[in-house]
Amino acid sequence: MRVDNDLTPHATVVEASGRDRPGLLAGLAHAFAESRITIASAHIETLGERASDVFYVQEEGGGKITNGRRISALRAKLEAVLRAAEPAAPADPAKKPLAVARASTAR
Repeated sequence: MRVDNDLTPHATVVEASGRDRPGLLAGLAHAFAESRITIASAHIETLGERASDVFYVQEEGGGKITNGRRISALRAKLEAVLRAAEPAAPADPAKKPLAVARASTAR
């Protein structure tokens, strides 16, 4: 999960990456809506079982999200949606579940 206010002058960039599943995008969008954050632009990419979604978001009245507590709360909601897509721990301890991927800015 990455939240960046330095990439664009008018929006906060949120990059979320994790296991793809039906309803993942809807869950992420719901987390933004609950937080009263507007999605200005969304760029969705899937590769196999992984999804990498980049959102350009703004406060409800416009502008970047600058309040640290709001960013932390949003991050927690989005990470909860991503974790819900991860499988439960395997019965075989030798097999480890895939970790929630960390975002990269390299493109």
